[in-house]
Formats: sequence, C-alpha cells, structure tokens
Amino acid sequence: MDAFLLVIRVGLSLGVVMVLLWMAQKRFSKVGRSKELSVLQVVGRRSVGPKASVVVVESDGLRFMLGVTENSISVLHSSEVPEPLPEMDQPQDPAFAAVLKAAGEPALRRDGAARRLRRGTNAGTMHGTIFARSTWVQAGAAVRKGLNL
Repeated sequence: MDAFLLVIRVGLSLGVVMVLLWMAQKRFSKVGRSKELSVLQVVGRRSVGPKASVVVVESDGLRFMLGVTENSISVLHSSEVPEPLPEMDQPQDPAFAAVLKAAGEPALRRDGAARRLRRGTNAGTMHGTIFARSTWVQAGAAVRKGLNL
C-alpha cells in the first residue's frame, strides 16, 4: 500500500510540474502572437559581412533601411511604404497569353516529359523509392556488375 501511495504522489507531482511548465510556455512564448500587435515589422534582412547586415523595417507607414553592425545601428535611408501593385487577372497582350498557354501544353514541350508520362515509365508514386521493385532490380544489377557475375 505504501508503494502505491508513493507512485500516486510522484505521478501527481510530475503532473503538476508539467502543467506549470506548459502554462509558463504559453505565457512567455512569442510563437502565435499576431504581427498586428507589433509596432515594427522586419520586411527584409541581408547579411553584408560576418558581423554586419542591412535590415529593412516598416513602422507607422514608413520604411527604414538600417545598417546593423556589432556595435551600432544607423539609418541608411527612409521612405514611405510603397503602394502594392494591382493584381492583374488576365494578361494585357492576347498574343502573349496564347504563347503562354501553348508553352504549358505537354505536346509542345521539348524535354520529353510528356512522352514519358504517356508511355507510363513513371510507375506510380513508389517509383524511385526504396520500396519500388525497379530500385531493387537496379541495385541487384549494380552489385552483379561490380562482382563480375
């Protein structure tokens, strides 16, 4: 009976510790927080050296290009946030649309992928994996060739 109570106490204590850790993780974690709550948004970052980078930051309708080094941060350029480009549903030039459509048709491709697909050499989703029969046939042929059998 004493061993049973000991196991129950240890299990309960472990459960309480796990719940406290989970609550602390939820409370202090940055994952899952909305970007809208942040005043600054990093648009892009490019490393220009081992300890230097250029960062583009957006805040309150302004964009700042910052030079960031180990010891300092300096503003390289600032401007207003550019307006997004309008989405185009259809291409403006119908001749270009026809060429683009023709390029997507398998009959006009020159790489032979359409012919291979029509012939069925691609033996399903298992082709090229370790589970495919063709893989084992190729491996056996390579071993026989290497052993001169």
